[in-house]
Amino acid sequence: MTVFTHKYSPKHSKQVFGQQKAVEQLKDFIEGYKQQKFKAALCFGPIGCGKTSAIYAIAKELKYDLLEINSSNLRNKDNITSFLSAALGQQSLFFTPKIILIDEIDNISGVKDRGCIPALLKAIQKASFPVILTANDPSDKKFKSLRKVALPIEFHKLQYRTIAHGLEWVAQQENIEYEEKAILSLARQVDGDMRAALLDLQVCSADGKFTFDDVINLSDRKRTDSIKNALRVIFKSSSIDNALRALDDVDADMDHVFFWIENNLPREYLSPKALAKAYEHLARADVFRGRIRRWQHWRFMVYIYNLLTAGISSAKDEKNPMFVEYKQTMRLLRIWQANMKWAKKKDIAKKLAAATHTSKKVALKQMPYFQAMFRKSPQRDLAAELELTDDEVAWLRK
Repeated sequence: MTVFTHKYSPKHSKQVFGQQKAVEQLKDFIEGYKQQKFKAALCFGPIGCGKTSAIYAIAKELKYDLLEINSSNLRNKDNITSFLSAALGQQSLFFTPKIILIDEIDNISGVKDRGCIPALLKAIQKASFPVILTANDPSDKKFKSLRKVALPIEFHKLQYRTIAHGLEWVAQQENIEYEEKAILSLARQVDGDMRAALLDLQVCSADGKFTFDDVINLSDRKRTDSIKNALRVIFKSSSIDNALRALDDVDADMDHVFFWIENNLPREYLSPKALAKAYEHLARADVFRGRIRRWQHWRFMVYIYNLLTAGISSAKDEKNPMFVEYKQTMRLLRIWQANMKWAKKKDIAKKLAAATHTSKKVALKQMPYFQAMFRKSPQRDLAAELELTDDEVAWLRK
């Protein structure tokens, strides 16, 4: 089965959804390359907004050969120099014009990949073909010199109605029965990421139908998956810089993040020394969390994130080579069960406190005497005065 993102990728610039201005700028840059001031173009914007697909669509429309390389494969000066020297200086076999695409330059580290940016700049200056770079966020200071020689072309975040229009069109092509409410909800949920929207639509409509319940279930699954992916980055990453950003896009309550990390640390860190250091960072993060709750000093939040990500990641001596299945803690379930167990006791104490003009804490201490009274006799008058339900009376007499 063909993946929707490939099957419905644009074949022409007019088929690129919601990025007319950026597409026109990019097309003008390629067609008038020899008269351009800039030797390269830097297409930037959030994930899934259509940067790469627009470049491929224009290349097909203009009948250009496109040579793509992901920047993660060019992680040192020698690699990038040898590749670009060959790609930028060599003519196509049938003298067809070509485009050099370097995708996701965000992957280049300013420290570990020192020398890559200067080598890239040097190669671009000698280029006889258009060079196009893509990035999610080009504002990083490591790209300062690159921004001077590349034409900036912004791809904005897609509006949810644009994504919804694309999803409806694909659903109609695939004969998928869909609820309009489901399409709109998914379009909002993906937050401008058309690629994610198409993948989710394909997964949820395997039976030929797409309902609002599918979107709700998808939302719950994504929340869990994002936490697991974040843990994988924190526990497995060999770079503190990578680990620092692991929790940036996690859609989960901070308390739940603590529980997930605490429950899975012993599964991942097998060395007692590494485990002790990791728990020390976790404990310090918890101290800052307590200070935020007491004093409302929200500036401490940055320390919590640093300790939970870079701190715990740096605690290990070496990466665990084994696959570890991360599991949700059962503590939340036990807390819920305990709350359900004592819910009636707390409700009765609240009513007793109001009737006796005492605090709920004092009323809870009086509960054993109150239970003894009800065990001896029904105490109907007292139950009526406190407006106790039949279940609450039964709990007292148990």
